[in-house]
Amino acid sequence: MTDTHPTGLFLQERPEPLIRSSTSQSLTKPVFVISCQSDMTNLKERHPRPFLAMSPMAAGNSFGVPWWLQVVGDGRSASILDCGASAALARIALLAGIGWVICKASPRQLTALYSDASYRRRILTNAPQVTPWPR
Repeated sequence: MTDTHPTGLFLQERPEPLIRSSTSQSLTKPVFVISCQSDMTNLKERHPRPFLAMSPMAAGNSFGVPWWLQVVGDGRSASILDCGASAALARIALLAGIGWVICKASPRQLTALYSDASYRRRILTNAPQVTPWPR
C-alpha cells in the first residue's frame, strides 16, 4: 500500500539500508588516528588488544566512504569516520556499517540524522580523545 500526503502526492518510501549494522564496540577502547591501510596493518601488529580506528579530521569529506572502508578493511564496525559537516555522508557511512561517525552539521541536519533510532548512539558531534600510538 502506498502512503500519500494530504496534498495527494505519493510519499517516497524509505528504503532499507544495504547493511544494517549494530555494533557492540565501545568508545571506551583506545582510539588511534590512522590515514592509510598500512597504518591499520601496523597498528594491528603493535596493539594486539581491541581498539578503534579513527580517520583524520574531515577525511570522509575529502576521500569518501569507499576510501575509509578500504583503509579499515574488516574493521569497519570498530572505526570512526569524521564526516565534517556532511550529514548525508555520515548517513552513508552508517549504512555502510562504519561503527561511528563524527558529524558537525547544522542542528536541523543533525535532527534529521538522529531520526533513525538505530544510528542515534553512533553519531558523535566531537571527536573522542585520541590515544598515542604504541612504541
